[in-house]
Amino acid sequence: MASTLTPEQLATFERDGVVRLPGAFTADEAAAMRDVVWRELGTRGLRRDDPTTWVDEAPAHLQHLKARPEWRAVWSERTLGAVADLVGPERAVAPPDSGAFFILFPTPRPWRVPWKAWHVDHAWLDPKAPLRALKVHAHFGRTLPRAGGMTILAGGHHLIDAIARTLPPFPADAKGEVVRKAIMQGHPYLRALGTDVGDDEAAQRARIERFVDREEDVLGFPVRVVENTAEPGDVLLMHPLTLHTRPTNAGTEPRLVLNKDLYPPGGPTPTMSPSR
Repeated sequence: MASTLTPEQLATFERDGVVRLPGAFTADEAAAMRDVVWRELGTRGLRRDDPTTWVDEAPAHLQHLKARPEWRAVWSERTLGAVADLVGPERAVAPPDSGAFFILFPTPRPWRVPWKAWHVDHAWLDPKAPLRALKVHAHFGRTLPRAGGMTILAGGHHLIDAIARTLPPFPADAKGEVVRKAIMQGHPYLRALGTDVGDDEAAQRARIERFVDREEDVLGFPVRVVENTAEPGDVLLMHPLTLHTRPTNAGTEPRLVLNKDLYPPGGPTPTMSPSR
């Protein structure tokens, strides 16, 4: 069976913990998905053609839309082929539901490197290999820089795995937040990433220069904060240990993303909870 991902894409996933599938579904299919969401948002007073009505930054309670047939297009032959390349052909099956709607409207806040709530949505102490799970983001709207693309730490899956190996064993009933704090305090780079520098503009610029504008070698791995930008129809596949957090949408249009966590057989552990 031929691979969907190129050797270059596989190498990117190994290095960064994320790989992009441009045009995994069509622009027309993405437009149909947008229509579904905007019809629902219109019933709440958020009108597509009037940004003054976009007063709900992160609309929730959209689960009733999951049964719509439009979302099936996400699980195209191209998407499932890439899933097969990463976690095996037996897992390359369209899931029974579309996942969660990650919608983020623009706000007047400036874009900054987030400092709080860096996390993973899978088990922190799972080994980085062999790969058992995936995080899937299907963009059915355009996501431009500084406009709500999920903020991730490219290469961070290597770092989390390396730090976890240095920590003493956790009790079997340790909560995910306990593990998260231990790992985020496990290296100066992560401690700095998770530190609030307040509203000082020079300090905020320094954070962008350090974490976004340049790559650093941390424990032998290249890491850098990046935004998951995309065009309608793009799918991004992420390693389950991809460290991420919700950004500010400082753009002019809403971020429209479907999030689906493909957990290993048996399902997620109680410490796993998807973020928006």
